[in-house]
Amino acid sequence: MNEERMLKPALIGGVLLGILSSLPVINFFNCVCCAWVIGGGILAAYLYVKDSPVPVTLGRGVTLGLATGLIGTIVNALFSIPMYLLMNKRSLMVADQLRQALDQVPNLPPEARETLRGLFARGNIGVLFFIFGMLIMLVMYCLFAMLGGAIGVALFEKRKSGAAPTDVPPQPPVNLPPPPDAP
Repeated sequence: MNEERMLKPALIGGVLLGILSSLPVINFFNCVCCAWVIGGGILAAYLYVKDSPVPVTLGRGVTLGLATGLIGTIVNALFSIPMYLLMNKRSLMVADQLRQALDQVPNLPPEARETLRGLFARGNIGVLFFIFGMLIMLVMYCLFAMLGGAIGVALFEKRKSGAAPTDVPPQPPVNLPPPPDAP
């Protein structure tokens, strides 16, 4: 199967799920079993099945979902960066609170305490939280979009897997005896 055909549906589904997952308020639909992520996988599977000349297997749907989840994570990260920058002041307040909580922890080795204080002092803790969150999002989006791709193939693929494509003419058998000579 041609992998270039998978790119367009994965891009459409991934961009849609990335944008919807990064918009304030609308992103809360992901709290309902990752609705936007699964929906992006289902959309990508629908578009792929609709344009495929041959029946689409469940494995193709899972692969398509993986690509959709990867693209969706990248789009979500790109849309989330401006939100992160706007919220940076708030993350500095959180870093202050974490620094105060760090001072309250008894029996913390001095090396660990100094390392954490260094992170809080430079303000890099927000960046670390952002990167860590994106890594977790990558795993979650890929898993749930793969589920969506499998569900989409199961819902929309109605052709038999052994059926011949409808737009390719049947080929004659190869090992036939030659036709008898005509008089």
